[in-house]
Amino acid sequence: MADVAYNTASFPSLVKTVSALLSISSSRTPIVVLAYKQRDSAERCLWTMLANDADLKLDCIGKCMGAGGEPVEIWSGKRKKS
Repeated sequence: MADVAYNTASFPSLVKTVSALLSISSSRTPIVVLAYKQRDSAERCLWTMLANDADLKLDCIGKCMGAGGEPVEIWSGKRKKS
């Protein structure tokens, strides 16, 4: 996922979609990769929503400098329960 956290009003639909995609049965465990550049601190509620409603645990695995000097965070996540 990239550039999905700027519209907080879309978070419920985004979380529902991510949850549905993670629920698809597969022989492999799906991994979510999220690139994030903070624009507004309210965007951080996405992590809580993903943890609570999609049962997703995200870990920051790196940062790199983005345009304007703000870092871009790279997050990786998997479902907490199988």
